[in-house]
Amino acid sequence: MRKSYIPLIIAIIWLIAIYKITASPSATGSNTLNVIETVFGISEPTADLLNFFIRKLAHITVFGFLAIILYFVFQKKRSFWAWLCTTIYAGTDEFHQLLVSGRTSSIFDVMLDSFGAIVALILLHYTKKRLAQRHRRNVVPN
Repeated sequence: MRKSYIPLIIAIIWLIAIYKITASPSATGSNTLNVIETVFGISEPTADLLNFFIRKLAHITVFGFLAIILYFVFQKKRSFWAWLCTTIYAGTDEFHQLLVSGRTSSIFDVMLDSFGAIVALILLHYTKKRLAQRHRRNVVPN
């Protein structure tokens, strides 16, 4: 049986998308703060708090999705390798941000990305387990 390269292709596309977004000086916290203030018409302190939560939730979501994609790339020890590769890429992404004008880097963001990967993988395992249980209940023995 031929191995499917579709998860690997999707992972590469997602990695490039992360790189392109973090390479953009327009993806800074101050720019997203300005957008939030303009769109929602709220005061700077409130917008600043909302900006913080949106940006951190984006870290968890983006890198959690990466971990799920990578889970399907690997054949053995899927969760471990998906988490490890996601965490390493998060570290290289934060280092990359040091080289982009207007961007900052944070070890906290790497930890948050790693946390997002773990949460996503736990949810994936839970979902797979629940689907398998449901499938077993629906299978009628002969």
